[in-house]
Amino acid sequence: MAQSFGKMIEDNKQLFNNIQRLVEAWCDRRCLCALRNVLRGYPLVSPIGDGWGELLIALQDARAFARDELTADEQNILEDCIRAVDGAIHGAGI
Repeated sequence: MAQSFGKMIEDNKQLFNNIQRLVEAWCDRRCLCALRNVLRGYPLVSPIGDGWGELLIALQDARAFARDELTADEQNILEDCIRAVDGAIHGAGI
């Protein structure tokens, strides 16, 4: 489980709500690098197969390549989402 705003990411709904909030904030501020990276894996095209892996890579790329565009809170939320998706892929669950 990952933590976000002092809350644990406990399920897919909460995970996707967090990602959606990030995307909306990035759209509002025209954070094009962050958007370009995350939209390659979000929204999740297929909940089975490679979809989760593509989402993880997209989130990691947004973290790596758009760090200068992100607020501290957004960086924390992004880290939480990455941990949650990684846990889902590797069987730790969210």
